[in-house]
Amino acid sequence: MKVIGFDVGHTLIQYKNPLNWQKLYRPGLEHAAAAAGIALSEDMIFAASDVLLKYNTRVNYREWETTSDRIFNEILGSWGLQADLHTIKSGFYSFFKAGAEPYPETVDTMKKLKRSGMKIGILTDVAYGMDPEFSLEDISVLSDLIDIAITSVDVGYRKPNAAGYLKLLDSLEVCPDEMIFIGDEEKDIVGAKKLGIVSALINRSQEMKDFGQDYTLKSLMTFFLFWADKQIGNTEA
Repeated sequence: MKVIGFDVGHTLIQYKNPLNWQKLYRPGLEHAAAAAGIALSEDMIFAASDVLLKYNTRVNYREWETTSDRIFNEILGSWGLQADLHTIKSGFYSFFKAGAEPYPETVDTMKKLKRSGMKIGILTDVAYGMDPEFSLEDISVLSDLIDIAITSVDVGYRKPNAAGYLKLLDSLEVCPDEMIFIGDEEKDIVGAKKLGIVSALINRSQEMKDFGQDYTLKSLMTFFLFWADKQIGNTEA
């Protein structure tokens, strides 16, 4: 193996908010509107929530990716208003990203992996077409340890579509059998397996999860110890 690919959310970075933001649309929209100096009515909140729900991949599955401009122009259209897109997007996304931080072992593990000579790539799906400016802010503390970071907006497709994995492989100039991909969801594993990439599921819960992954890890540090000791063949690390 020459490369380790990582998902971001709930793999490298922990978030306080649930994976499905639907129940938090109201405070998120209020935060966005306040940033843009817009007074929201109940009708405006309902109209914007309908737009967001349409692009909610936890409710409406899709592999193609949208853009934040498309979503927020649609919201502003439903309000019959014009506003600075960057301001309103920043207000919305910052609400959901508040409190995001690396898991305790993330930085140390990645430093050890880099010292071992491994290249590190990121492939992450983003919520509601979030621009890399916002989505990659969460891993800024890791920027010196990452060789390439790719989002679903960069690719135009979401996992488990193979496009993102192919772009990651091409960017790092490696073949599928030279990379291991680590993520916390079924789509991370399914996408990797489509191309013959070794897959590892990070499962910090007590729930049994079998998505066909090659390895199951309890933490990132567990992976480093596993990797350092070359405990190949033990699928429960």
